[in-house]
Amino acid sequence: MIIDFFQPPPGQRAGGLDLAIKSLEKFLIGSGITVRADPPKETIGQSGEQEVVHFHGLWQPAFPRLAAHCRRRRVPYVVSPHGMLEPWAWRHKWWKKWPYFFVVERRFLQNANRLVATSQIEAHTLKKFFPGSNPTILPLGIAEERLPNYAEAREALAWGESEVIILFLSRIHPKKGLPLLLQTLARLHSESLPQSLRLVVVGGGKESYIRQLKDFIRKHQTELPRIDWVGEVWGEGKWPYLQGADLFCLPSYSENFGYAVLEALQVGTPVLTTSKTPWSEIESWGAGYLVEPNENDVASALRQFFASRFDVASNHRESIAARIRREFSWKALIAKYLKFYADLAGDPAARS
Repeated sequence: MIIDFFQPPPGQRAGGLDLAIKSLEKFLIGSGITVRADPPKETIGQSGEQEVVHFHGLWQPAFPRLAAHCRRRRVPYVVSPHGMLEPWAWRHKWWKKWPYFFVVERRFLQNANRLVATSQIEAHTLKKFFPGSNPTILPLGIAEERLPNYAEAREALAWGESEVIILFLSRIHPKKGLPLLLQTLARLHSESLPQSLRLVVVGGGKESYIRQLKDFIRKHQTELPRIDWVGEVWGEGKWPYLQGADLFCLPSYSENFGYAVLEALQVGTPVLTTSKTPWSEIESWGAGYLVEPNENDVASALRQFFASRFDVASNHRESIAARIRREFSWKALIAKYLKFYADLAGDPAARS
């Protein structure tokens, strides 16, 4: 079987998502599947083998044209929007997106043999746009194998044993909720924040937006804990931050998956995130706090965290990490993808 992956140009790809798709390719190839990344249009449907085309993302003018070619060749195609139809995403350049959606993108999605969501939240959004559709939910898997390494990571980063480290590691973007976290910490100042508290911010974004955040920090420096603004650190360098933090905080207003949450949980670090992400199980797992994206709820969760100092014992972190490996390793997920592609490739209706 051949699976053709089409993605946006490299400059438009998000780091965590790009890694996840590459790791999916790796495991598909390891399972005996031929995976072609952005193959020439003329090669689609020419091999004589079963074939499925998988589009990752939206708003690419080439995708609808390629999809029309797939229909002519009777090759089934599927689309993973990867959160690009979520309400928050529509606020960005909505005046361009709505006309394009109704003229071009809607037909591209309606004619897909399947729509793929990475979470129940995204599936619900797709059903709103396309009533009667039944999106297939296929979560993303762990791209890089990492284990808890709390003490060694903290030593490498020169974080003291008694320090309480809150980590924000993400793209610096309004939807990620960093201002909400900063405002909440400033509000909690009157309640005596732990003297050893440190907020570590890892990530990059638009300089104008980052200046706004740093201006807020300067204006409220007497009310805020120590803040280390690290900048962009990806690849191998990000793991000590994820492993050594006491709490990973992503108070996002919108996430169709929230890959950074998966990476934090993967190394056993407790998480504070919001109901706008698909991680509703973290409280029942004993892995953190799920709140509404507002100051009152974030403040309440932080109070609980400061009061309990979430157990940093290795056995607790190992328990969180073990659950994530069971449910989100590609070894656990790849069979679902293989069955999905095989069922589609073997369905005569998909090629009609």
